[in-house]
Amino acid sequence: MKVTKPLSASEIVTARRKAVYRFVMLQFLLIIFVSLGIFYIAGCQSGYSFILGALASILPNVYMAWRIFGYKKVMPAREVVKSFYRGEAGKLVFTVLLLSLVFMFVKPLAVGSFFAGFVLAILSHWLSPVIIKQ
Repeated sequence: MKVTKPLSASEIVTARRKAVYRFVMLQFLLIIFVSLGIFYIAGCQSGYSFILGALASILPNVYMAWRIFGYKKVMPAREVVKSFYRGEAGKLVFTVLLLSLVFMFVKPLAVGSFFAGFVLAILSHWLSPVIIKQ
């Protein structure tokens, strides 16, 4: 019987960081493949609208992941909680900003495709338990 020692805190943080970044990459790949199908089936306007909607959801997630896992050392619990709050607040502001910018500056926009991309990116979080195994 092989005995393994428990993981250190830094090893756990590193494993979680890799899993979260792997999930974000999966989100990007999923959106790219779906948007290629939309470009082919529905046309260019629907395709780029779908991509913009998905990016309006994914880019704030990347910010959140960076905010939480962007440090190299193990931090006290209080600092980790602060980084979660800052990350979530920044994610919300970033999402609102991206949505506003798209609606202000992208003309023409296929609104249905835009929100389909946004919702698919959000629903892809349901895949995270399958991707992030620990």
